[in-house]
Amino acid sequence: MLTIAGKRMREDLAQRMVPHPGELGVGREEIIRRFLRTYLSARFDISTGFVFDSQGNVSKQLDIIIANALVCPRFETSGGNRFYPCESVVAVGQVKSSLTSDAELQSALANLESVKDLDRSANGRAFDADRSEPIDHRNNHLHQIFTFLFVCGKALKDSTIHTKIMERVLETAPHVWTNIVIALDQYLVTFACDDGVCPNPMHARGVALQRASDEDGLLMRFYLYLGQAIEVTRVSGLPYWSYLSAAKSLTAEIHFDSRDYPPRYLSEITTG
Repeated sequence: MLTIAGKRMREDLAQRMVPHPGELGVGREEIIRRFLRTYLSARFDISTGFVFDSQGNVSKQLDIIIANALVCPRFETSGGNRFYPCESVVAVGQVKSSLTSDAELQSALANLESVKDLDRSANGRAFDADRSEPIDHRNNHLHQIFTFLFVCGKALKDSTIHTKIMERVLETAPHVWTNIVIALDQYLVTFACDDGVCPNPMHARGVALQRASDEDGLLMRFYLYLGQAIEVTRVSGLPYWSYLSAAKSLTAEIHFDSRDYPPRYLSEITTG
């Protein structure tokens, strides 16, 4: 049954990638976003833009942002750019039409790492309300934003990508590691844990490469990994003003009664 569902899902995506009248110019990124909106729960907002934390740090631009719409105070600029608080984001992805060089790979991974390095703990103020857990994105994989790189077309050889991901892992901190790299109909790279292949970087023993086969579609595997991750990733909703740190440092010209120090309360001197 799962194999049949996987084939139908792959056929659906293939049809979406064929240009249709009136939709010329629709990029691969938007096609993947529409595809995910079809198969993921409606409570998740799927868009593009930037992710930021309460300290004012902002990620690089992202092709796909998946946020829990129930706790998401989304911000949008006049130019249409969307900004999402990292505490409400559960997954992000980069989409590539092709991936044929190490430079392209490193650039895409850096974009994803710029999200995972944001402070989801909000300097100790972020809690998962359902479980009363303080968010600890550096040590708990359930508190980390799930990240993926999705390649639609020609990609680096499987042996090359396997080696490059391992090299990146050895050079960076575990909490920023990309969870999945998938090259459609070719391979999927994630991690290997004690209980088998899984996308959990914090319990990883190695980097796992899964090649495409007729029996089990890679797209279905990717969907299962992503779907499970966004359901269990902890989220936290902070008040809007928690993100407006710049407003706290604004200067102002103040008028007050100068006969006493400290100045009296205005309510004490009013004649009304």
